[in-house]
Amino acid sequence: MKTIDVFIRQCVLPVLWLIVLPAFSQSQGADSLAKSASARDYKRLDIFPAISYSPETKLTLGAIGIYYLDFRKGDKTTPLSNVDFLAVYTLSKQVLLESRWEIFTHKRKWRTRGELLLQRYPDRNYGIGNDASVLLVEVDEEGARDTLNYLNFNSNRIKFSPAVLRKVRRNLYVGVQGDLEYLFKYKELPDQFYFLNADSARIRDVPVSGLRSGIGFQILYDNRDNLINPLKGTLIEFNDRHYAEWLGSDYTFSYYSLELRQYINPWRNHTLALRGLASLEYTDDAVPLRALSRVGGHKFIRGYFRGTYQDHHLLSFETEYRLPFWREGQSFKPGWQVWKRFGIVGFLSGAQVFHDGEPVTFDRFNLAAGGGLRILLNKTSRANIRIDYAVALRNDSGGPGKRQSGFYFFLGEAF
Repeated sequence: MKTIDVFIRQCVLPVLWLIVLPAFSQSQGADSLAKSASARDYKRLDIFPAISYSPETKLTLGAIGIYYLDFRKGDKTTPLSNVDFLAVYTLSKQVLLESRWEIFTHKRKWRTRGELLLQRYPDRNYGIGNDASVLLVEVDEEGARDTLNYLNFNSNRIKFSPAVLRKVRRNLYVGVQGDLEYLFKYKELPDQFYFLNADSARIRDVPVSGLRSGIGFQILYDNRDNLINPLKGTLIEFNDRHYAEWLGSDYTFSYYSLELRQYINPWRNHTLALRGLASLEYTDDAVPLRALSRVGGHKFIRGYFRGTYQDHHLLSFETEYRLPFWREGQSFKPGWQVWKRFGIVGFLSGAQVFHDGEPVTFDRFNLAAGGGLRILLNKTSRANIRIDYAVALRNDSGGPGKRQSGFYFFLGEAF
C-alpha cells in the first residue's frame, strides 16, 4: 500500500537502528530524570530521525518527536502534557509539517488539544462509496498502462483544528472547537489516463480544493491513567461542528461524531484497547474530499490507504492487544537489557461508510488485521516507537482481485 499517511515505509534495518539505539540512551536519561520529576516541572524533548523511501516521494528525510510538559505544580493528578511533531522533506520537493498537542493546566482546570498541518504531498481520490469500485487506466511516458481504482493527485494543504475545554466535573470537559482547512494548487498527477466506465468518471464530482471553516462544541469524558499509552480507563468524545458561508467556508454542512475508547488492564502491564467511532454529515450540497468520513491511515483502520472508503457517514470498531516485555516499576540495569524495552501487539478492525438511506450490515464492514513491534522510549511518559504491518481483508480494496496492506513506522500508539 503506497500511502502518505504511512509516511515511514520500506525502512531497512540500518535505518531502524539509527533510530532505536539513540532512543535507548536517551531513555536511560529520562528514567533518572523521572526520579526528580515530583520535585520540579518535567520538561523533555525526544527527537528521532525519519528516513524512508517510496515511489511517490523518493527519498524522505525528516524528524519526529515529542515535547513533554508538566504543569502539575505539586498536584500529582495533573497529567503530563505533550506536543507531537513531524517534519519531512523529500527529494521530490514535497513537504509535510504536522503537530498535535494535548495540554493541561494546573489541576486539569483547562485542557487544549488539536492539530496543525502544512502539507505538499501526493494523495488519492477513490470516489464516494463503500466499494472502491472506481476503475481507470494510467498511461506513463513509455506508453505502459496500469489499471487503478483511484486517481492520483497533488495539492497544498493547510489545516488548523484547535479545541479549548473547561473541566465541569471530575474527568468531564466541555468546550469549543474550530476546524479550518484550505486545499489549493490541486493537480491530477497522471499526464494521461482514462476511465473504464461512466460511473468511474463521477469521481470528479467529489470536490477537492477550497476552504472549509467550521465551529462547534466538544464534550469529553476522560479518566485514562496515561494520555500517550494508557493501561486502563475510558474516553468518550462527542463532536458537533457546523460549516457555513458566514465563517468564510466554501462548503456548508454539519458534522457529528461519537467516539468511545476503553482500555482494560487484564494483568501486569498488558492492555486490551477497544475503540468505536460513528460519524455523520448532513448537507444538501457536496462535502469536500478531506471532510468526508474516511477509512484508513496510520491511526485509523490500518491496512487501508486513507480514503479508500469515504462517504457522509461512518461506523467502525478497532481492537488491539498490547503485550510489553517490560513491567511497571522495573529498573533497567546497565548492560544488555535492550530486550526489556520491546513489546508486541495484535489488532483487528473494521469500518463501513454509507449515505442517507443505505443499509448498515455486518457484511458491509471492511475488515483489516495485523500486528507489530513496540519499543519503549521513555518510562515516565510510556512513549513507544510503533512498527506495524496490517493487511486489508477486503479482496478488491487495491483494485480488482487485489488487497491492500501497509507498513507503519510511527511514534506513539494508534489510539
